[in-house]
Amino acid sequence: ADMSGTRPHQALINFNDNNKKTKSNSNKKTAKTSSSDRSSDGKVIFKIQAAQLPPGMEDVLTPMLLYDKEKTATTFLHPPSPDKTEEDDGGYMKIKQMITESGTGGALGNLGGQKAYFHGMITKTENGPNVVSIDTSELAPSQRW
Repeated sequence: ADMSGTRPHQALINFNDNNKKTKSNSNKKTAKTSSSDRSSDGKVIFKIQAAQLPPGMEDVLTPMLLYDKEKTATTFLHPPSPDKTEEDDGGYMKIKQMITESGTGGALGNLGGQKAYFHGMITKTENGPNVVSIDTSELAPSQRW
């Protein structure tokens, strides 16, 4: 992962690994993704949402929201800088294309934008933010969250 800050579209996520309290029967839950949300190979399903733009602005590249079911991994995928080539966009254009071609509408239908689900992995690092890697070979099955 590029830690220089020159690739703002790269999904680097700093997790808060502290326990979070919930109000359900005073039980403590952690902010970590539950084991039932991970596959046997450690993959997690992430939702990536692209906003619906006004007519005439469909070609404008905007940040896309990325998060997991528990919202312990939440970040934006930023579009590439204008001086970057498509091969050096960190996967933004591929993800955007997959959402546009195969994604579904949200609660407001396509008026609110489109979303798609992706398999990914969280790589924990010792000296820096944890890194989310998204598999763009195929979409994950649609989820109900």
